[in-house]
This record gives sequence, C-alpha cells and structure tokens, in this order.
Amino acid sequence: MLIQPQGVIQNAGESWFLNPSLLAVNAFEIDIPGDLLDELAPLAAESRAMDENQGRYRLSNGVALYNERPLHWRSDICWLSHADEKAFNWFESIYDRLGVAALVAPFVPHDREIRLFAGFFVTRSKCDALDMHCDWLTEQSEAFTLMAPLTANASEMGMTYDSVLGNQRDLTYRLGKGLVFGPKFNHSTAIGRLDERAVFLCFNFGTDRMDNWQQISRTTATQCDLLRQPDGSFISHAEWRERYGKAKAC
Repeated sequence: MLIQPQGVIQNAGESWFLNPSLLAVNAFEIDIPGDLLDELAPLAAESRAMDENQGRYRLSNGVALYNERPLHWRSDICWLSHADEKAFNWFESIYDRLGVAALVAPFVPHDREIRLFAGFFVTRSKCDALDMHCDWLTEQSEAFTLMAPLTANASEMGMTYDSVLGNQRDLTYRLGKGLVFGPKFNHSTAIGRLDERAVFLCFNFGTDRMDNWQQISRTTATQCDLLRQPDGSFISHAEWRERYGKAKAC
C-alpha cells in the first residue's frame, strides 16, 4: 500500500501534487524524531568547522566527509557529503530510519525502490542575495530533496520560495521538522546572517531507473565527490564528468 503525505492534493495520473498549507507544488514537511536529533547534534557541531572547499574530514564517529563549497554562490554554504561507500552507508541508515522513501513513492516513477543518491550535512551562516532555482529540472517527479535543520539557529535564516499565487513566501525551519521538495519547487536560501553556521541534514533521492539519470544527476554531481546511481552502482564526480559532461551549475 502506498503512503501519501498528509495534506497534499494530487490529481489522478499526475506526478505533481499541491500543498495547500505551503501554497506550493511538490513540497511537504515531515517529522524528524527527537532521538535522531539528539544523536546527530554533537556531529552537527563538529561539522561547523569543516569549511575548506574540497576539504576532506572525519567525524568523531569515523564517518569520512568531503566538502564542496560553490564559490560562485552569494553565500558561504558547504555541502559535506560521504567521502566513501562506508560513509554513504551511514547516511543511508539515517535515510532508512526516516521512512521518507515511502512518502514520495506515490509520485516517483520507479521499479523496486526509492534510491538514495547522496547524503549531506549542509552548513551556512550567510546569504547576501537570493539565488532562486529548482533542484530538479525533470518533467516528472523523479527526484526529491530533504532539508532538515539540526541546529536551532536554522530558524533565523530560512528559505524563500515561489508560491502558486505568483509571489514569494518565506519558510521558517524548525527543529523536529524537515522539508521535502521536488521538481517545480523554486526556492533559495533566505537572505540573512548568523553568528555561527546553521547545520542541516540533507538527502537527494528518487527513481531507481537509469533512463533520465544524466538530467537528474546534474544537481547532485555538483555537490559531492561520490554519488550512487539509480541502478545502485557508485560513480565519482570525475567519472560522471567523463561520462555525462559538465554538471549543472546549481
């Protein structure tokens, strides 16, 4: 039985859905368990100091991370992803505990499972200008992103997004809540500055079909050095570039 997120409206036969509460398409909030937040809190604190572009780090639990820091962005955002398959497996264990795959399964074309492509700690302390964009530029809902705050100060610099009414709205991040969003959700980090980095748990996930992987992966390929493909195999950023060309400048 497919489980659909509460409060969303979907027309029969369509992969898109409307969230009347957010006044947005392809976005909904989920609960993040308190015990998981407590477990990740000390690791989130460690990640705040990991800000060197393309730096490699190791958390106190042994998980190896790689940092991608887009220097053309008008913020100091860092994408700290799994640096090897062992670290990926750690992120995937958290992904499985959240059960988010079952929530997007009604919308994602797939055969067997909703595949995790990459996991991250995302950190940031400033954004000087909006950079409105969609993470996924596909015709169907083949991929989704989860952003879930791990530090309380995330509420001080949230997200700006386009509503279905044609205006921009602001979303305030809250501990214990995560935002899941897919194609057609146009958004940006909200403008602001913090005294120290806010930290988020982030997942990119979606279809297990390789049909449109080149287009889907143009987002994730810019954010990590190792990613998992829909068929379950791993590919490095260098291998991705050789096979598919230049990644999307997100």
